[in-house]
Amino acid sequence: MIQTGIRLSPALYDRLKTRAKQEKRSLNNYITRVLEQSLEPAVPQLDLRDFSIDEDLQSLGKVIGDLPEEQVRQDPRLKSILGL
Repeated sequence: MIQTGIRLSPALYDRLKTRAKQEKRSLNNYITRVLEQSLEPAVPQLDLRDFSIDEDLQSLGKVIGDLPEEQVRQDPRLKSILGL
């Protein structure tokens, strides 16, 4: 761990202490968590391979009708739903 010093206004310091106490955390732990959360991506990157499509949903895809081949080729979700 690296120790560092930062300057905070008294008002901000009080707000941080209050929130840390409400969450039953140390001030250090609370500030670290807040900083880590602020640096996480706003939208998590999902890997479609981590999700499986239910068989009923796949069978529904077969009755959707004709979709342009280009649209199906470019959309992995459609491919999965259509069982391709």
